[in-house]
Amino acid sequence: MSTKGQQVVRDTGNRLSWAALVLLAFSLPFELDRPLWQIGPLAVTNVEALLLLTLAATAVSLFYSPGQADPPGFLNRYHGWLALFVGGLLLATLLAPQQQGNALKAALRLISGMLLALAVWQTVRRPGDGRIISGALVLAGLMAAAIGWWEISQSELAWAGLFRSHITRVGSFLRLTGTFDYANQAAMFIEATLPFLLAAAWAVNRSHWPRRVKYPLLALLLLLTLLYLQAGVLTLSRASFATIILVCLLLAAWLAVRQPARSRQMALWWVGLAGVTAVLTIGNTLLSSQFRLRLQDGNVDEWYRTHIVVPPTLSIAAGATIEAPVTVTNEGALVWRSQGENPILLGARWIDEAGEQAHGEQRWPFPGPVNPQATVHMNVPVTAPPDPGVYELRWDVVHENVTWFGNKSGLFATTRVTVSANEGQTGPVKPAAVVDDRAAWEYAGPVPNRTTLWRVGLQMLRQRPLFGIGLDNYRLTYGDWLGLPYSDTTVHTNNFYLELLVSLGVIGALPFLLWSAGLLTDVLRTLRQPEVGMWQTAVAAGLLAFFIHGFLDFFLLFNATGLLFWLLVGLWISEKKYAHRL
Repeated sequence: MSTKGQQVVRDTGNRLSWAALVLLAFSLPFELDRPLWQIGPLAVTNVEALLLLTLAATAVSLFYSPGQADPPGFLNRYHGWLALFVGGLLLATLLAPQQQGNALKAALRLISGMLLALAVWQTVRRPGDGRIISGALVLAGLMAAAIGWWEISQSELAWAGLFRSHITRVGSFLRLTGTFDYANQAAMFIEATLPFLLAAAWAVNRSHWPRRVKYPLLALLLLLTLLYLQAGVLTLSRASFATIILVCLLLAAWLAVRQPARSRQMALWWVGLAGVTAVLTIGNTLLSSQFRLRLQDGNVDEWYRTHIVVPPTLSIAAGATIEAPVTVTNEGALVWRSQGENPILLGARWIDEAGEQAHGEQRWPFPGPVNPQATVHMNVPVTAPPDPGVYELRWDVVHENVTWFGNKSGLFATTRVTVSANEGQTGPVKPAAVVDDRAAWEYAGPVPNRTTLWRVGLQMLRQRPLFGIGLDNYRLTYGDWLGLPYSDTTVHTNNFYLELLVSLGVIGALPFLLWSAGLLTDVLRTLRQPEVGMWQTAVAAGLLAFFIHGFLDFFLLFNATGLLFWLLVGLWISEKKYAHRL
């Protein structure tokens, strides 16, 4: 190909990769719940399609611009650790004791994220390019947060189901979820992109624009920062607002010590953001009972504790109704109310000798509000199945459209019921007050607390210390270690570092952890330089949020947050090419 032809291809690749990258940044909170198409076992969503387009266009650009492929100093120093990490990742996948297919998909997702960081470095050629990508991230985050805010204050939006299966609840309370799969993902996205709003406000404040333009725009940016921060608080993720405060204070302290006046001014802005976060947290605690309850007892499973005393045996004619004495004690944190949108009721189901649900469900309202530690005595009408036999009547309390208490505790009371033939019965009897809702009784098992999840993770690591169990396999296997007949397969270790060690063993995880240490060292070293700018500091804040929040959650394998992490890595590398002031 001629030099001119190469130039055309290179420019086309650059423009295409740039457009795809901006669209990808904007699309992260809006990943469709259903894939666009299936490639073998791999499902490709709209976000993954844009990722593939970005990587392909960048590859074309690199092929025709070989001189620009040399990485900056940071990658030159630490790229060896990433290469070792990829090798360890693939080796751990091949040696996974089970679920190798799942581990392979997770490994490919992680590798594609790393390639995205290099694509960002290759595509972002001017300081303004990074600002546009940051702006796309913030705009998308604000839109997703606005959707979530509407849903928790007004009503759930049916079309939001295009992006997630359901809104996140904690008890009867809605958590701001927006278009993310889970509220914690929304919280992490807000944490990592909030600093860009602060950086934009800083840039406007230091600009020489006319006052009639400057001050209204500054006020708008500060208002958006406040609303975005409040949206993060409404996710009810305690680790989220604690991380924001900690990141801001760490940056402020690091910038203020032995730094020029401009750095100390930046430090004051970070202190201000930490102060506003603290005030919002306190204000929400004082004004919101759900927020207060969330802070007092973060393990939602503990809210759904009950003790039920029922007759051990009953005898009843087929299709007949008798009254059964039941004593129920509220041992949780919620007040039980049997009226309203999500009532809390006493419920029971019939199980035949084969262990199958045989007769649907019955529900009975409580006579009045049941406070924590209160006990209620009830005589409830129980209608027998139409067919004679020996049944088990399983008693539980149900939070309608939210959960069954036994789904959280794994406990319920049982009565052995002998159903005799009804001599006067001339045909099938349709029981009264019965709801046949089999799906509601499919127990997923209680979600273990973090301490239990960490303990199981350490046990797995001790069993396979070198190569681990395969990336993303913890969530599929922890239930077996706990002896749970059912387990929530969306639950990870809730620790970024432990998840990597459990998944990849020391051989696979250590290179990544050493690379992460190198990245953090580079961040801290750079922030000590006099010429560091506010925008570069904002990228650093987003990365620090991932590493700090990572002690309590794991975000690397969700596209909305995992690709955001690698975008920030790419932006950090790109920012080091400019070292300009804002």
